[in-house]
Amino acid sequence: MQFQWCSTLNIKRATIDDSPRIHQIALAAFSRDQVPKRLIDEQLAAGRVTYLLAEIDAQAPAKADFNDGAVEDTRIIGFLSYRAILDEVDLSFLAVDPAFQGQGMARELMQAFCEQNNDRTAFLEVAENNVSARRLYEKFGFEIYARRDGYYHDGQTAILMEKNL
Repeated sequence: MQFQWCSTLNIKRATIDDSPRIHQIALAAFSRDQVPKRLIDEQLAAGRVTYLLAEIDAQAPAKADFNDGAVEDTRIIGFLSYRAILDEVDLSFLAVDPAFQGQGMARELMQAFCEQNNDRTAFLEVAENNVSARRLYEKFGFEIYARRDGYYHDGQTAILMEKNL
């Protein structure tokens, strides 16, 4: 996919070598350490959870100053993790580096997720106050099937959504 500010966006599967950058993005995107590095390492090593990565040209400008010390030609700027079991798939986490949010990266990760899990029923949960994420999921056809009041550490309600892909 071509974007105005970079030549290409690539979606790829993560390897264990990507773990530090995944964790760095999670820390920047979430208010807490919701995705500990040890968990990422274990999931990638076991192969039971798939991490999709959004990767761009390393020279692409961000909305804010950004330098992760990378000297590679590409830069990982977002991830989506999921676990597929038989005909169901559970979307666990979706995060984009704050310097690149609002530029369609989450949409591209969701598109890849949906394409890779065709013919499955997808489930996810999202905080009720996370309006941008809820809007994204609704654009992809996810519908609310339940609520968990006071579910999160801060008392927020969890919205449970599903879609037949």
